[in-house]
Amino acid sequence: MLATRFRKIYNAIDSLFDRSAISHKMQTSRESAGDKRPKTAGQALEAILPAVNRFDRKALLKLIVSQQGIDPQGASAHWEFFFDLVNRQAQLVCEWKLTWDEKADAHGAPRIEITVNPFPPTDSPIRQMVRDGQLLHRQLSGMWKQEVQRTPPLPRRFRDTDLAIADFSKQGLDPTLTEFSLRAGRSPEGKVNWIAQTRDKSYFAAFA
Repeated sequence: MLATRFRKIYNAIDSLFDRSAISHKMQTSRESAGDKRPKTAGQALEAILPAVNRFDRKALLKLIVSQQGIDPQGASAHWEFFFDLVNRQAQLVCEWKLTWDEKADAHGAPRIEITVNPFPPTDSPIRQMVRDGQLLHRQLSGMWKQEVQRTPPLPRRFRDTDLAIADFSKQGLDPTLTEFSLRAGRSPEGKVNWIAQTRDKSYFAAFA
């Protein structure tokens, strides 16, 4: 009991001086500059990076997703980018998406929406163990390093989706007729690829 009490005191002091780590969930949403047209993954990434860099300029890109796939020009109206904020001990999801103007029956202004979650989450059992003095606060840093290393980062410069769609078309995927999702991931051979996923088939295109 005495050891637990000392750990609780130590953790309170340690967390007080750990000002770089994000300790609570954060959400922001704002209108973005630019035209009201769908973007390729590269164009959307360029649009959201200034907002991401305000949290951590060394943020590691871990995943890119378009749940609605891409059009014949390789563009989508909704992109999701997942980052590890290495210096802030947090994970960030940034969405670039076009709103829909019901009156005009057309795309409205683009928006950038960001959600940041500390690692581990505020309501996680691990956080509670730190508060209860069962774990040291500094042990969270070690867990975070393991989490960052768990999945390799994606390069910020990559072969864009306007080129990837041509590869998918050669493999028989018609974006005008088939519903599919798109993500950057690893093929069965372990290579990083753009992966288009229909209900029953996967298509691969080089990512870098």
